[in-house]
Amino acid sequence: MTEPMTRASEVLVNASIIINNDRNNTYGHVTVDYTRVRGIFRAITGIDLTLHQCLLFMASVKLARIRTNLDKNILHKDSLTDLIGYLALQAEISEPQ
Repeated sequence: MTEPMTRASEVLVNASIIINNDRNNTYGHVTVDYTRVRGIFRAITGIDLTLHQCLLFMASVKLARIRTNLDKNILHKDSLTDLIGYLALQAEISEPQ
């Protein structure tokens, strides 16, 4: 008999599904997508971020939203899922070690 999935495991599995399927199908590979993001950010601010910094910025947006909601005693699993996805995508744009 299979044990039910924990809520933490559910968030991890959902993040994996999103970054491996939905995200690529909708936006393309992370390097292509965030090269565009990087160019738009540079055009608006004059600041040239790396792809890693772009993803960390997106993670910081999710952290801010999580903090805001925790102040209201609310936790949105979709924000956790997105945060984990942005952090995991760091590996996708990194050179293999």
